[in-house]
Amino acid sequence: MDDSHLRSRELKNRLPGMIHLELGAPGARRAAERGDVAVIIDALRASTTICAALMAGAARVHTVLTVEEALVWRGDPTCRIAGERGAVRVDGFDFGNSPTELLARQEEVRGKTVVLTTTNGTRCIHAALGASAILIGAPVNATAVARAALNLARTNGCELTLVAAGLHDQARDEDVFAQALLAHRLAALGALAPGNLPSVDEQKSLEVFLHAESGQYLCSLGYEVDVRLCAEIDRWSVVPVYHRGYFESLAELAPR
Repeated sequence: MDDSHLRSRELKNRLPGMIHLELGAPGARRAAERGDVAVIIDALRASTTICAALMAGAARVHTVLTVEEALVWRGDPTCRIAGERGAVRVDGFDFGNSPTELLARQEEVRGKTVVLTTTNGTRCIHAALGASAILIGAPVNATAVARAALNLARTNGCELTLVAAGLHDQARDEDVFAQALLAHRLAALGALAPGNLPSVDEQKSLEVFLHAESGQYLCSLGYEVDVRLCAEIDRWSVVPVYHRGYFESLAELAPR
């Protein structure tokens, strides 16, 4: 049987609302190949930073892979550049990959396009291009993004993939925790959960984040306030969705 017939059979066998759990950029590519609704989870910190940028009043967020791509936008009065390498703000950038920094300086962000590049999250986002839809998920918007993702999957007649970004495509505790949290939110809403759905204790969110290797590293750099924010569950109802090359709030894109 050739590839086209295999693909046709896979499409016919799809179960709208079925949840897949994937890891890193390879997992994001598989989600795109299946035509799933992909939720990218980089809890420390890219997913939370994108949510924070929109909450701070940014018009949209443009994710790029490299520092050089981001710097192309330097000097554009409609843009602000944010991102990190090794968790540290890149020289010449307006912001680091810090949700609390964006929230504290809302007047500099409001109405602007935030151009963001990070070590892991933006890689997974770009690997997911071609998916039925790409959403950004984290503990801070867990219920809202779960509801939006399931609605889109049912509307589009496709399955769902929760992609834990990890670090260099290796699992990290905070992303696995957030992935399980979103999976349970989806299951509670009626999504078809995998049989091996991991358990999650929401009361331990802060403990998980503070004790995770990434969390400890960020704390050592003075970013404990970011780690604590990233561990908050359902702080916001914002749902960043990829639309024509940018992440915008799903609410802003809804017909009025």
